[in-house]
Amino acid sequence: MALFTHLHVHTQYSILDGASNIPKLIDRVKQLGMEAIAITDHGNMFGVKEFHATALEKGVKPILGCELYVAKRPVGGTSVKEDRSGDHLILLAKDLKGYHNLIKLVSLAWIKGFYYTPRVDKEMLAQYREGLIASSACLAGEIPDEILNGSMASAEKALKEYIDLFGDDFYLEIQRHETHDPEADRGVFPKQQLVIEGIRKLAEKHNVKIIATNDVHFINAEDAEAHDRLICINTAKDIDDPDRLRYSRQEYLKSEEEMRMIFSDIPEAIDNVAGLVEKIGEYNLDHDPIMPDFELPEGFSDENEYLRFLTYKGAKERWGTLTDEQTERLEFELDTIAKMGFPGYFLIVQDFLRAAREMGVSVGPGRGSAAGSAVAWCLKITDIDPIKYGLLFERFLNLDRISMPDIDIDFDEDGREDVLRYVVNKYGHDKVAHIITFGTMAAKGAIRDVARVQKLPLPDADRLAKLVPEKPGIKLAEAYSEVPELAKERNSGNKLIAQTLKFAEVLEGSVRQTGIHACG
Repeated sequence: MALFTHLHVHTQYSILDGASNIPKLIDRVKQLGMEAIAITDHGNMFGVKEFHATALEKGVKPILGCELYVAKRPVGGTSVKEDRSGDHLILLAKDLKGYHNLIKLVSLAWIKGFYYTPRVDKEMLAQYREGLIASSACLAGEIPDEILNGSMASAEKALKEYIDLFGDDFYLEIQRHETHDPEADRGVFPKQQLVIEGIRKLAEKHNVKIIATNDVHFINAEDAEAHDRLICINTAKDIDDPDRLRYSRQEYLKSEEEMRMIFSDIPEAIDNVAGLVEKIGEYNLDHDPIMPDFELPEGFSDENEYLRFLTYKGAKERWGTLTDEQTERLEFELDTIAKMGFPGYFLIVQDFLRAAREMGVSVGPGRGSAAGSAVAWCLKITDIDPIKYGLLFERFLNLDRISMPDIDIDFDEDGREDVLRYVVNKYGHDKVAHIITFGTMAAKGAIRDVARVQKLPLPDADRLAKLVPEKPGIKLAEAYSEVPELAKERNSGNKLIAQTLKFAEVLEGSVRQTGIHACG
């Protein structure tokens, strides 16, 4: 088995920059005989759950990380142009504590440090460094950047700061992307060589270990052209634009043999990787739901007691004198809610709905399975009497099918923001989150995107996209087998059309943008 592990890897969640599909990436790791691989997407951990589950399923050790942006000054102050992006820094979680700290850092980067990119500062790193391994990253890292600027003194100062933060868990990272491809960025290799020279001096002087990485952005060498098109899509450039952003085309998942050959003069940079990987333990990301606590008013000892009080108070307002059927239904529901551990959830929802109505916000009558709850009706979470209309509570909550409650609530557009502010003010900014949604390149979209940067005539692009069946989630590989005419186009003598379909197949599934889910 190979001992080398790639520790600087971008997936499709490095939005419009990484072209590595996670399942295919892990398959390639297995083919190369590697036992582990890291995920280090730019400024986010969107792909971590999928990556972790896929790697474990395929028998590969997942190493969870992120390539963070470190601001040159403390975040939260007056930002200046020099702080627009921040210096790159690779962080890898050694254990569950490190994973939680990494989540915290990434969240802070978006909540407190966002200025063009999500950024942390060194004070944040100091506060949440436990359980983390760090490396100096690519040419955009602080130490490489100072070396390139001719300031070894500044590079050494930065190194000392990182050693103070991470001790023996800080590594100096080197990369080599030599290329003679006229379509590639050939200027990066001389810079990397200059950085390596400086890093070797710093490593020897301060006894810091060097590791070799490849800044992986796509899986196979032949995917370089497709990745080129992805960068064009990102930067709104055509493929024949001489000023477009280019990569070296060497940023693929290289084998251990390739990496050892590239760094044959610095073998320790390869050997040190195994020691770093040994520091990283295995840990489970899954846990039981963490339910929020509801602040109880004076006179109540627990959430179940207070929920019962509010429910029966509301029941008398709704129904007046209760019938045996109504009482029996409420007792059944309250017992189920208590056994499933969800009383706090109901209390929180009724609280912000009460506040919404007091603020004059229009609230929908209720939809979905929650309308089957008599407790929700009595708490004025919904406005539909489930007993009157024969609606079933078991479709909402069921002891035989344990799942989180899901109450869909509609507010008027302006009022929605008022309710959000109320919840944030009451529970804290760090306790309230939107639900993210990912806009990905489906087969049709991938064809249109690639066709645009390839400068394929619009009628041809439109014709190719329309040949893909109107079927949710269909992949181009499947479309070829279902539509012979599309397969014929792929194999036609028209080079531009064949290339468009080839690159679209590599890029389909790429995350194009993020957004807020309609329900979140």
